[in-house]
Amino acid sequence: MSAAIRFAELPQSCWPNGAGRKADLAAGPIGEDGKPDWLLSYAWLEGDAAFSDYTGHDRTITLISGIGFVLEFGEGAAPLVVQAPFQPRSFDGGMPAHCRLPAGNCLVLNAMSRRGRWRHRVTTASTRVKLPAVEGERFLVVLRGRCSLEGTLLAPRDAVRTTEAVQLAAASDCLLAVAQFERVAGPGTI
Repeated sequence: MSAAIRFAELPQSCWPNGAGRKADLAAGPIGEDGKPDWLLSYAWLEGDAAFSDYTGHDRTITLISGIGFVLEFGEGAAPLVVQAPFQPRSFDGGMPAHCRLPAGNCLVLNAMSRRGRWRHRVTTASTRVKLPAVEGERFLVVLRGRCSLEGTLLAPRDAVRTTEAVQLAAASDCLLAVAQFERVAGPGTI
């Protein structure tokens, strides 16, 4: 098991477009466009703002705290309305997205992967479920409650990187986000 990634210790930085702040949990190799091939991060939504352009990336956003938000994608595209926490929602990172906060600030978990090189999946799980070993990269992020993995206590918003089969012990009613990143096999790849 990897060491715990403590939410309180994550350095914060600006979004690529400067319209907000974020804290990266982990990132893959940097592409020619200066953006990582995959990324898992927290983002604070603290006012209506345009999202950064991640053309060529698939994105999944999960509300962690706050009442909710609306992503507007422009003329002819249906908005993405997020009103419930802990329900991962996916969209194309290259679509111009403007975030509206009808009821105040929010904190979200973002997962992104560069199409054609990586793919990702974000699901939720309770600590009662044994997670199998996986290929690629997998992160367990505590959304609600507290749990223990091999003697390491994880508080809300803490995370751990692990590809091994794991069974967590719950210290309370615990819900996890399971973010998995897998390399896409290309021509000549075995």
